[in-house]
Amino acid sequence: MPSEKSLDDATIAKDVEQVTSSAVEESDVLGVTHEITKAEAKRILLKTDLVVMPLIVLAMTLAFLDKNALGYAAVFGIQEDTNLKGQDYSWLGSIFYFGYLAMEFPNIWLMTKVPVGKYIGVCLSLWGVALCLMAVCHNFAGLATVRFFLGVFEAAVLPCMILVNSAWYRREEQPLRTAFWYNTFAGVFGGILSYAIGKIGGSLSTWKYIFLIYGAVTILTGILVFFGLPDSPSKAWFFSKREKHLAVIRLASNQTGVETQKTFKIAQIHETLRDPNAYLIWANALGYAIANAGITNFNPLIISGYGFSRTKTVLMATPQAAVAMLAAALLSAISLKVPNVRCVFWVLSALVGMAGAIMVHALDVESQRAASLAGVYIMGFYNVPWIFMLSLCSSNMAGGTKKSFMGVSIAVVYAIGNIIGPQFFLRSQAPHYPLGIGAMICAFAIMAASGALHYAYCVYENGRRDRVYGKPVVDGAVLAELDSADVTDRENRDFRYTY
Repeated sequence: MPSEKSLDDATIAKDVEQVTSSAVEESDVLGVTHEITKAEAKRILLKTDLVVMPLIVLAMTLAFLDKNALGYAAVFGIQEDTNLKGQDYSWLGSIFYFGYLAMEFPNIWLMTKVPVGKYIGVCLSLWGVALCLMAVCHNFAGLATVRFFLGVFEAAVLPCMILVNSAWYRREEQPLRTAFWYNTFAGVFGGILSYAIGKIGGSLSTWKYIFLIYGAVTILTGILVFFGLPDSPSKAWFFSKREKHLAVIRLASNQTGVETQKTFKIAQIHETLRDPNAYLIWANALGYAIANAGITNFNPLIISGYGFSRTKTVLMATPQAAVAMLAAALLSAISLKVPNVRCVFWVLSALVGMAGAIMVHALDVESQRAASLAGVYIMGFYNVPWIFMLSLCSSNMAGGTKKSFMGVSIAVVYAIGNIIGPQFFLRSQAPHYPLGIGAMICAFAIMAASGALHYAYCVYENGRRDRVYGKPVVDGAVLAELDSADVTDRENRDFRYTY
């Protein structure tokens, strides 16, 4: 009986042979080869950045803005107007992620069957509708129901973005682009917008205007994304026939797959469950989610405890998001030029964020207000490890089903952490929340440890593969054929991990 390894090799060889045949036929029709010039590659990247990047940046910015809306609504009286008691507000933070979690398992199947761009667009529009409905709720039951469906409609966005990242950008290009689409623009502009909305002075409560305005913009963005975001480079409306082919060739060295695979392969899920890197990514996702739950839902309330007015509180929350945005952009730009520093920045940023949380936890608000507030702001580094982790997931996970499963599983862990996180913030401890800040310190420690172990594993595995298999193949044609065969990173002997 042949070994499992030989069967895998035979299957892979068969897949590559089929793809090679179709690739040759396509090349004959288009009159192109596997060669691509630097000028052509730059033109393709520029077109991608001008069309794909603005759409996904806008989609994710609205996702964050919509989630942050609850925190700003709390500043403007949603708890009093809807008669929230005890831990009701904390449960509104958690219930969103019950809906998010419930939808992730259907997403594993849906993401391999439906066009990614269309799926994101529909989900955006539906959660925009749900956000508008928040304005008509008058009690906990109504708010909780709408928050659950907000989670359902947003659940697909993060896993889809991981697929989009790996389908359109080369490995070295992914960290900076991830920093753009997984941004904190919403935190910067959310406070300013909420301040402006607070000056409307209409017949409705300010928090209702926040939900209505954010929801309407999200619906319109969903329509734009539905019609504007292609499923893959080979279907891009802004590429010529030749550019569609060359775009696939440009990305072949990723060896993670360009096309959205339509075949669901259970073996790739089994492989993921045996992959140490997957568990390190999940650990970081859990730590990040707990920290995110505190910052997203309670940051404005924590800052209000420093003695600021309502309108000034929403403005004073913006520097933290600015810190997160600048740190992510700067470190991602460095990683574009310096190879294999993503894990280093992942760990260092988690440690900086942890230092900020320790400052908030330990310093007296009355006598050391400025230093304590500075701690709140440098906690903005919490976003950086997440960005590098997402970009590493795009770079290091190959295989259509494996990538889809990783995207969904990250979202599941993210949901679990965001369900747990708000429960550490007890209303009886408002506005300083010592238990909640302590939980964030632990979360930062988990993020730092998982980043260090991820680095160690990737270095070890690359060295082991070099010793066992020799140096990897760099032939462009072979990489393009293998890349299209839906082979995973562990099946492909020439795959080397980036870190």
